[in-house]
Order: sequence, then structure tokens, then C-alpha cells
Amino acid sequence: MQVYKTDTDLMVSRRISINTKEIMIGDRIPVGKYTATCQKVTQEGALFLLDQYLGQTHPMNREGFNWGGYEASDLRKTLQSDEVLDIFADYCDRMQPFDNGDLLRIPFYGEIFGEEDANYSEPDDCEQWPLMKDRKNRIAFRGNAWEWGWLQNKRKGSATHFCCVNGFGVAGNWAASSSIGVRPAFLIY
Repeated sequence: MQVYKTDTDLMVSRRISINTKEIMIGDRIPVGKYTATCQKVTQEGALFLLDQYLGQTHPMNREGFNWGGYEASDLRKTLQSDEVLDIFADYCDRMQPFDNGDLLRIPFYGEIFGEEDANYSEPDDCEQWPLMKDRKNRIAFRGNAWEWGWLQNKRKGSATHFCCVNGFGVAGNWAASSSIGVRPAFLIY
């Protein structure tokens, strides 16, 4: 390691890695070739969100409709596949299923943007994750390029669109048959 010595002391901030049984909002963990940041701490465990989009984009529904919402989507099935779950293999024994039994999910509009826009997305009654109040945390990359990414909410008044986060960290919507980024969330105890 190269070190540069100065004549005077400087206040610097360095990231350190520690082994701990206490997880806090903002803690980061390695997940295969990705990293994930703790977004929320609950009685059930610590909720993490990948910092990057998965390496491959996915459509919400290959047929291009939003009937049945995220719960009936092709993307939900993809997230429960062995191919995707293998990425999280180091944590599978500690992952807590969500209310619907899934080990992975994508965020809701409210978790990313806070109070829903009544004219934009179907309501979800979710509280905004503290780190998502800073727009830069809503922006994610796939490879070296920023990407748009799916959210669970259907676009209000549309039979074919779901809400998403655009590359600038603001709300958008996209046709369900389009392939865009997927940023899974998971709960560990």
C-alpha cells in the first residue's frame, strides 16, 4: 500500500470493515459481485437493497400488461428462480421471507419516493426509506451506465405500465414488456 506523508495532520474519513451482530441503516454487505445497503431495520430483521441493478435487464411481463400487478408478474417469478437466488447464496440461510413468501422483491414506489402521487401510482402505504430521501441513493447502475429500474406499483390509469425509478433518481413509468433494471431487496435476520 502506498502512503503519502504530509507535514501537518489532516482530518480524513476512512471506511472500515468489521464483523458485527448489530446491523444499522447504511451498513453495506457484499452479495456476490454486488453490494447491498441496509435501508431499514425492523423486528423481522434488516432490509437490504442492492446498490446496483442485476447484470441483466428483465421485463415486468413478457406480454406487456399489468393485470394482477407485481404479484402476478413474470418478474416476480424470475426473482424466485434458482438463477437469481444463487446470487444471494451466502445469505439464503439467513433470509427471512416477505409476507407473500418470497425471499426477494423489488421496492414499492413509497419506499423510494415517499408519499405517493395520487395521480401517478397506485397507493402502497409504504414509508420512504431514510436513505432514499437523498436522490443520489435512488440512482443505480448496471455495469458502468445508469439504468431505469422497476418498482412494484402499477402506473395509475394504465393497463400496460408499471412505475420505475429513472436514471436521474426520479419517478417514471415504463411498458411492462420492456426490459429495464432490477434492484432486489431482501430481509435478513
